[in-house]
Amino acid sequence: MRRVISVFCFLAASTVLAQEGEKPKLTVVPFALLSADVNPRASTKAVGMLSQEFKSAEKFTLVDAAKKESDLFGEGLAEARKAVDAAKELRAKKKFRLADEQLTKAIGLFQKHAGGVSDIGEVVDAYALLSAVQFNTGRDEDGQKSLGTALGLAPDRDLPLAATSALFARVVAETKKAVKESAKGQLVVESTPGNAALLIDGLPLGASPLTVKDVPPGLHFWRAALPNGEVQGGTIEVVAGKQALVRAVSASKDPESRLLAAVAQNKVDADALTAAKEFAGAAQAELLIFGGLSSKQGKGLVLDSFVYAVAQNEVRRLPRASFDAELLNAGMEFYNLAGEVAKKGAQTGEAVKVPASVSFDLVGQATKVAEVKYGVVPGKVAAAEALELDGAQGKEPGKDDGPRKPLGPRAPLKKK
Repeated sequence: MRRVISVFCFLAASTVLAQEGEKPKLTVVPFALLSADVNPRASTKAVGMLSQEFKSAEKFTLVDAAKKESDLFGEGLAEARKAVDAAKELRAKKKFRLADEQLTKAIGLFQKHAGGVSDIGEVVDAYALLSAVQFNTGRDEDGQKSLGTALGLAPDRDLPLAATSALFARVVAETKKAVKESAKGQLVVESTPGNAALLIDGLPLGASPLTVKDVPPGLHFWRAALPNGEVQGGTIEVVAGKQALVRAVSASKDPESRLLAAVAQNKVDADALTAAKEFAGAAQAELLIFGGLSSKQGKGLVLDSFVYAVAQNEVRRLPRASFDAELLNAGMEFYNLAGEVAKKGAQTGEAVKVPASVSFDLVGQATKVAEVKYGVVPGKVAAAEALELDGAQGKEPGKDDGPRKPLGPRAPLKKK
């Protein structure tokens, strides 16, 4: 009996020692974007670099608990493309009614899965093909309307179908002119959380909140990539002389999305704490690192990060890290940050009293609503203005002032 008790005590002690020797489990949540001018790729890169430093520290068991991205739109868009291909074959066989049905189906799918549309050209070409089918069957009014929709989505796009018929090419040219000369409207895009990366008709025009000026009247596609990783999209009808409004609001209820949504709004509140606890619990992690990236007046990035300790149910603010926008000099910052957490664990940094701000620099700052012109990607404006300036000065854009004078004959080298 004594031998059995001794063996039991030995096994129990061994289990305790094994547990005490286990490394604490740690996970890093994707960093939220606190500034509209922060590239979303910076978050992915920062998380990867910091996770690598934690792994190299050999003090933690790193848990990869990031939400697995699912393709919400791929299947629907693939079906839309398949329908367009079928319509092309049917039109070639002069089966116009069936081609019309396939194109109507394809356009409906493109609209339903607008959040996945990055190349507006395929939508434009589908509308243009539908227009051609409608003209083929004598429905000129419907054909003109479909063609107007196509060119309203991409006024400067050359339609491949225009090369197949001189008559259709003339109608396209007239419609394109009418679209460009028509009265325009405005589109305002807002989101919760803010700083969502926006595509309007396939063009990256900035981040929410955003006002888009000089928008051609008609149907337009929008896509918003929210800071919590959620992607939303849809279509909106713009009327000449009026302002259309789009609101993209996060509908995700999973802990990671809720935590990122709170941080993206520059706050660590009770809801964020609850989400952090649920996220860590699902990952079976004892420590959770989260935070937000903001722009340092266009001269680099700042990471305000926190560590959440499950056992203490406590959030602590970690030392602030600053680095360049490309994260070329971020390695040492992340090395030091991981080193601090490796030394002090759940006691790293300063305890945070909830609710608190993520970045003190952003407290009290009014949300700026950027304004852009439809069809003009920010960053390319300066180049366009430079071309206009060259034209105003009588220079032909992209060319030299004239041929260079030929070089004179070189004197032969002499041996000393």
